[in-house]
Amino acid sequence: MQPFRFIHCGDLHLGAPFKYARTMSSAVERTVADATYVAFERIIDTAINESVQAFIISGDIYNSEDHNLEAQVRFVGAMQRLAEAHIPVYMVQGNHDPAESWRAQLTMPNNVHIFSDTQVQRFPLMVNNVEIGGIYGISCGHGNEYMNFATQYKALERDEFSIAVMHGTVGSSKNSEAHDVVGPCSLSDLVQGAMDYWALGHIHKSQILHSDPMVVYPGNPQGLHRKETGPKGCYLVKVSHNGHCDLAFIDTAALRFEEIKLDISGVQQESELMELLRIKKASLHKQYKKPILLSVQLVGAGPMHTLAMDEGVRQHWLKDSQREEVSKTGFVMPYKLMDRTRPSVNLGERRMLNDMVGDYLRAYDRTITDVASVKQILLDRPEAKRLGAYAELLSPELLQRVMERSEIEGVTMLMGANNEDTEH
Repeated sequence: MQPFRFIHCGDLHLGAPFKYARTMSSAVERTVADATYVAFERIIDTAINESVQAFIISGDIYNSEDHNLEAQVRFVGAMQRLAEAHIPVYMVQGNHDPAESWRAQLTMPNNVHIFSDTQVQRFPLMVNNVEIGGIYGISCGHGNEYMNFATQYKALERDEFSIAVMHGTVGSSKNSEAHDVVGPCSLSDLVQGAMDYWALGHIHKSQILHSDPMVVYPGNPQGLHRKETGPKGCYLVKVSHNGHCDLAFIDTAALRFEEIKLDISGVQQESELMELLRIKKASLHKQYKKPILLSVQLVGAGPMHTLAMDEGVRQHWLKDSQREEVSKTGFVMPYKLMDRTRPSVNLGERRMLNDMVGDYLRAYDRTITDVASVKQILLDRPEAKRLGAYAELLSPELLQRVMERSEIEGVTMLMGANNEDTEH
């Protein structure tokens, strides 16, 4: 078999709206607004520079069915660049841009091959004008997103190398990262399809689920929100004469989302806290050398706890830190400052004391036993019926944070009351 190479990318979400850059600065807003486009252009550049034989997109080219016009124009322009470099494109449509929503789409150049949404379709895999195998795929269309697509894929016996392109959820829900379940299937369903490489899309985290055959999520090329931290990009896949795949992850993100913890333990003054934040930002800039949108958690126990609890104070700290970044092209811009601090008190010891704080903590222990019991208390209330589908937002993580805050803030307020009584 002739060796060849291809690009595997997906979940471009071109034109996705960002909420994090409002009122920061025009430079930051421009960087954020162009992030999905810049990331995609970097993938195109890689494909052309590497002279790949195929460019594969595993769904969700656009962010929604209405297809932002700028996103359409930019996408067609990118496809034209690949056409000029004689690189064919093979793509499925995802759940965010299903087949039915593409009817008004701008005309694509002839190098673009879009898979049908009614059945698995095969295009020949050409290397140096020789067909060495096939590229198979089926697009998402309204009504078929919940079908098990994987069982429909069967490679032809004559294929020397076969690639399956699919937008869907493989395996347990813990791998779905809160994404909607689309085309649910098992890993064994994929293995039985006799494919050599499964080019998957839908999950926004790069991961290799299996090596024989290769089962790969490239993740998205640009993080879209604070939970999508870390490197984002695509895979450059080099296939040797014996069918072995060598994968190289290409970081394409125009900016990164990062989250840090800033420990207030031992910090006595606001100026010390802000200096700690400056040091953290400088370290991130040196490490990643690209713009960063930063979420900061204040943690630990110390004298700064009372100030950290105050929303107005945190907003003041946040704006001060943002002002330091507005003129920097390689900014590390904080957009969220969260309080997870604790008062300087031994809660275990306070539980044993016969005072108001001890009474509160013992009552807390009797009532707040675990996350499940707290959720049940809330759902048993008549008001819970008004939540409807929003009840699902009461995640274990959210409830755990609420429980921790109720314990800490109750103790803080009661200790303040005790101090006032002592002073009088």
